Amino acid sequence: MRKSASYPAPTYDDVDDVRLVRIVRPADAPQKDAVNVVGVPFDGGVLGRKGAAGGPLAIREAMSGFSNYNVELGESLEGSRVFDLGDMVVDQEDVLKAHLQIEAEAARCLAGSSLLVAMGGDNSLSLPCIRASCAKFGRLGLIVVDSHFDLRGRIRGKPTSGSSYGLAIETMRELDPRRVVEVGIHGFLNSKTYFEKAKKLGIKVVTASEARSKGPREVAKEAYEAASDGADAVYLSVDLDAVDLSYVSGVSAPSAGGIPADYLFDFLYELGKMPGVRCADLVELAPSLDPTGRSARVAASALVYLIAGFNSRKSRR
Repeated sequence: MRKSASYPAPTYDDVDDVRLVRIVRPADAPQKDAVNVVGVPFDGGVLGRKGAAGGPLAIREAMSGFSNYNVELGESLEGSRVFDLGDMVVDQEDVLKAHLQIEAEAARCLAGSSLLVAMGGDNSLSLPCIRASCAKFGRLGLIVVDSHFDLRGRIRGKPTSGSSYGLAIETMRELDPRRVVEVGIHGFLNSKTYFEKAKKLGIKVVTASEARSKGPREVAKEAYEAASDGADAVYLSVDLDAVDLSYVSGVSAPSAGGIPADYLFDFLYELGKMPGVRCADLVELAPSLDPTGRSARVAASALVYLIAGFNSRKSRR
């Protein structure tokens, strides 16, 4: 079940400046050859500070600040097929029940020729969305942007925001860990045990410092090559806590030393171009933890760059 989304009206109308909120259209069902976005206002699985349930609304509100053209990229969003499928209605207390609901709704929102973006919500929602993608497409590759490995098992019998990728690898044969790439790991934010687990599984790890050294385009290219090798589709998971706290403080676990915001934008623009990327999530925005609104604007920008990349994909056909 889903409820309709709402966007703020533009503060002005100009026929020569079509605002992004005029381009995004509501839809009850996923549309073909389009970016379909769906909100998942759930933070029942978060290990740290709550607030991510407010993410989808905050992203939509922040999108009111965008127009349609990027001078640096030479990309226009006018004529884009971007549809908002609304917000999933899920149980806010029972994580297992919520995940079953998210998986079922994600399955209904996936369309083979399109890109589905789930706006979170906490990082635990990645697990049911990955499951839905495996059921839809088959063999899956996974590209993760995150400060943390998130390779934990269940805690007190339940999945958490720190266990999505570990549980996905353990429970889904369609997800070969050698097709998993984790970008943005940095700082004193992980245990050595989980680093060793990532190595043993064959996960490709690109630290934040390595990512900055190589640049977003090269890292995106290498990540896609590894994740798509032998895969039927690629899933992209973006935890905003990978971005340095000077840009993003409104997340459950902000940290210093992460990647810059513009690095994330360029990285997502490049991956948006890739034909195998069929589903993505954008998680952990907790707007109540950042009264400046800066974090929400970064999250909305990340989504817009991903949309622009998909547009570029379509234009090359």
